[in-house]
Amino acid sequence: MRNYVGLACSMHDPALAIVNSRGELVFAEAAERFLQNKMAFNSPPDDFIRTSRLVEAYCEDGADLVVANSWQSVWIRRRHQFLAPLEFCVGLADRFSSRDGFFRNYVPSAKRMRFEQMRWAVISLENSVSQATTNLRARALLDNIDYACRPSGAGAAPHSHRDGLQTEAPLKGLAGRKVFFTDFDHHLTHAAAACYASPFGEAACAVVDGRGEWRSAAFYAYRGGRLSKIKAPPSIVSLGLFYGFLCLACGFDPAKGEEWKVMGLAAYGASNEELYERLRSPFRVKGLQFVRGGSRRSFVQHLSELRAYDRADLAFAGQRVFEELMCELLGNFFRLGISENLVLAGGCGLNSSCNGLILSRTGFERLFVFSAPADDGNAAGAAWLAFQKDHPDWQPAPRLQSPYLGSPMSQGALDRLLTLGRVHNLSRLGAGIHARTAQLLAEGKIVAWIQGRAEFGPRALGNRSILADPRRPDMKDLINQRVKFREEFRPFAPSILHEHGPDYFEDYQESPYMERTLRFKQSVREKVPAVVHVNGTGRLHTVKRQWNEDFHELITQFHKITGIPLVLNTSLNIMGKPLVHSVEDAVGMFYTTGLDALVIGDVLIEK
Repeated sequence: MRNYVGLACSMHDPALAIVNSRGELVFAEAAERFLQNKMAFNSPPDDFIRTSRLVEAYCEDGADLVVANSWQSVWIRRRHQFLAPLEFCVGLADRFSSRDGFFRNYVPSAKRMRFEQMRWAVISLENSVSQATTNLRARALLDNIDYACRPSGAGAAPHSHRDGLQTEAPLKGLAGRKVFFTDFDHHLTHAAAACYASPFGEAACAVVDGRGEWRSAAFYAYRGGRLSKIKAPPSIVSLGLFYGFLCLACGFDPAKGEEWKVMGLAAYGASNEELYERLRSPFRVKGLQFVRGGSRRSFVQHLSELRAYDRADLAFAGQRVFEELMCELLGNFFRLGISENLVLAGGCGLNSSCNGLILSRTGFERLFVFSAPADDGNAAGAAWLAFQKDHPDWQPAPRLQSPYLGSPMSQGALDRLLTLGRVHNLSRLGAGIHARTAQLLAEGKIVAWIQGRAEFGPRALGNRSILADPRRPDMKDLINQRVKFREEFRPFAPSILHEHGPDYFEDYQESPYMERTLRFKQSVREKVPAVVHVNGTGRLHTVKRQWNEDFHELITQFHKITGIPLVLNTSLNIMGKPLVHSVEDAVGMFYTTGLDALVIGDVLIEK
């Protein structure tokens, strides 16, 4: 019997996922959560101590392990093909940067910075792929040494000492297990994560991100549990990198994942045709490729000139360019006649504003975007591909994958809070927690809501959420100022009971992972002003009882009190930090922000 551990080993957003012997995804979590380090750059996905505990908790007893990386090692070994010209250019810039005359301008500073950034990216990726599995291998060796050295029949019994005290039981997470290693193409792991998690039995799958091994986009036909690659010339021009540079031009930091800010700011911008043409001219779509357009200047060369424009107008124009290029590419893909179902994967799948336009602009009838479409999701894809390699006849059931795949809150830490925390205004309400929390929301309180296992992916879907009353016009500003400590233009999401979706949104579509933005109907905007963005849209989250019973019951209770079938929902974190991971994280945030109440399971703490 084998279980399968997938490692997302890009230089950013490392993650670990586990698939059991039946092909079920039983755990998936980004490393940033337990590290509490946003995007966890250059951190290993297989943390030395934590991985053994995860294997013990989520892998079947006695199962051997297959560990799969989300990048091909053969590509990494050929990195010199990419690094050699970069090293030459950077060296040339270093050599002549202090001289006057021709050579000072031979490698301009913007281009030199670009070379440096590309060199850092390639080396960081190589290091990330190389170090993935290093901790796991070493931990397996340690666990098995401990296993081999136990007294006969000792099993997992605690160690005893002469003074009668007992210490922790011997390590057993990786003990006695054989471990095998493999790796897969980066874009294929994107496609596998999205397609195997989808409710579709057949689909056309597009992967669009910054870069894979050989290209910036890839296309697949998905049918009968199999992914068949569609032949297309490699795209070197990258829509993902374009958006990263747009983020930089707007004064934000793509290394911190601040592309979200560009989408939020774009709604405040005005159309500027000169600016639009400046951004659009370097790019065009040719079949299934992004290629160079009329302008031969790089986006980096445009950077200083672009910053002379109003940044809201810049975000508006850049978002328009992104949407046009993406929808034109997907429209060409649809015309191949593969399927009316589209599965979109890769980091560009996080652009919810664009996702809401895809069905109306491309010809596809249905759209699915996984809860973790970016590189963290590749851990699930790698684990599933490794399972399928051992089980070639396996076909995943066409059903929506639950996103609640991460760690639960520690019951031990919660018990210590209850017994030792000396917390005032603490109640344990059992089944009454939903009605009481709904009442607090209706009174205008801002509530941290924690239930069950954490969501996999960047968005809070009702288990690690900050919730509030969407009826209050000032609620967005209150949360941005008192809780999230972020820019005033950042919007918040409406989590809505599915059966009421058509009453609130034009051309309503299910959005189980908060992955698409739709337009509110004019007639309801004044009812829920806190979740209506300045352009009349909202990045909605569809809530069904079978997907999340606790969250559905809470919104149902709020609906009974207020007549409004939705709540304001945002991630339980402050700007620049990942979602809270532990009871200690949650309590720390509660007492250092303007949150009014904290709910963990059926425990309620009020200020």
